[in-house]
Amino acid sequence: MKIEFRKITSNRTPFTLQRELYRCEGNFRKLSQKLVEIDFHLDADTSLICDRCGVLYDEKIDENIALKVADGCFEGEDLDVIEVFDHCVDFDAIVSGEIEAYRSDYHICEKCKEIEGE
Repeated sequence: MKIEFRKITSNRTPFTLQRELYRCEGNFRKLSQKLVEIDFHLDADTSLICDRCGVLYDEKIDENIALKVADGCFEGEDLDVIEVFDHCVDFDAIVSGEIEAYRSDYHICEKCKEIEGE
């Protein structure tokens, strides 16, 4: 789902995305002419690699995410801002990016957690 910046209003607008691998629900609204706020709950199934033993395992992502999208370069101190240069908010790309960011974090499988707990 893509929406042009100029079509987004300052009123909170609900959205739902349902894809094969994820579902998210949330709201978006325009904060200024070049800044949109998005907050949503992400529910997804993904495969991860244990950083300790290297085994591939499945995990459920169940996260609340809040971020901003800037139309062009963002000048400010906020670190949770995605800059776009096509004047559109691409929700599918944002959700995919959040899933990849989650996957790139440090993960330990249940077996290694049990060993660590001993």
